[in-house]
Amino acid sequence: MAQSSRQSTILDLAAKAESFEAQGRFEDAAAEYRQILKIDPRSVPALNALGALSVKQGDFKEGISYYQRALKVSPREFGTNLNLGIALIKMQDYRSATPVLESAAEINPASFQAQELLGVALIGQDEYARAIPPLEKASALEPRDAGSNYLLIRAYIESKQFKKALEGFDRLEQLDPGSPWVRILRGQAYDGLGSFEKALEEFEQAKKQLPGDATLRFSLGFMCWKLHHYDEAVGELRETLRLDPRFEEARYYLADAYLSESQPQFALPILQDLVRNSPKDYRARLDLAKALDKLGRPEEAVPQFEAAVRLDATRPEPHYLLGRTYEKLKKPDDSRRELELAEKLRTQKRAEEESLTRAVGARGDPARGLGLVPPPPQKPPQP
Repeated sequence: MAQSSRQSTILDLAAKAESFEAQGRFEDAAAEYRQILKIDPRSVPALNALGALSVKQGDFKEGISYYQRALKVSPREFGTNLNLGIALIKMQDYRSATPVLESAAEINPASFQAQELLGVALIGQDEYARAIPPLEKASALEPRDAGSNYLLIRAYIESKQFKKALEGFDRLEQLDPGSPWVRILRGQAYDGLGSFEKALEEFEQAKKQLPGDATLRFSLGFMCWKLHHYDEAVGELRETLRLDPRFEEARYYLADAYLSESQPQFALPILQDLVRNSPKDYRARLDLAKALDKLGRPEEAVPQFEAAVRLDATRPEPHYLLGRTYEKLKKPDDSRRELELAEKLRTQKRAEEESLTRAVGARGDPARGLGLVPPPPQKPPQP
């Protein structure tokens, strides 16, 4: 077939395919594009069109295959990289989506979609710090897009850049006024900064709009627990579990709040279930031992304290509590051994902290040389 005739046939087939696609006749359109591939197996437009049609009909694997074939022909094609990234994200294959979206963002740095989707792919892998640069670019390209700003603030929070997160809330409130999600994110930022009372206030305000959100009610309960408001914590955590009975973290903190309220009888069944489901959970194992001890069952508490020690032998607390429990059981040698070990671990910890304190205050501190620690203020000369 002569080159001009071949090209004319391809154009006719492409026109038919586009017409069929506009009518919603996707199978007929795909058939026309496949005819093009019989003439030119390396036709990037036809491969991309077949990829898009497959994805549109929910056949992501086939669509990805077409896009990958197109990339082998033209690796620097922006649209192919972008569309392949979109298909992979829809498949929740964030790891595979990342390199093609990085290529798309590099080929066209001014593409808001490429920058935002790259951030999404990285967040999907819990790579929050890596997600910040593309999301900052997306936010700069489309300052009024609420979705990318939400993602950026979440990335700041998860990367523990809480001050940067707080700086972004004014813009987010303008984009999504009155949204409880803004309050929830701000509460998380305040929590990270240690401003627990402010965090609690934000969560309380969000609760007025989302009383049935289990994660929000857990956030409230957890903040009350942090502030030692155990009675309020119990109420919020019980409501969390009513909304979502499988919320494991809520069960642990509810049990711990009961213990802190001197109600070990309510904590015990929760902790027994947690340990049964997760035998290597140090926190639950230690709290179970505490509950048994507070209930006057030291013989049963001992194996639980011993299990906690096996799970983490570097912490002084289980050794100390085990020593006190042996003391109750009239086992002086065992008690002395555990109490001495607890004191040794405490001493080691204090020594490590003291060593760090000396290092930070030392002349020639390497961190100061990097500009990470400001030099002390100069004293004025004595007259």
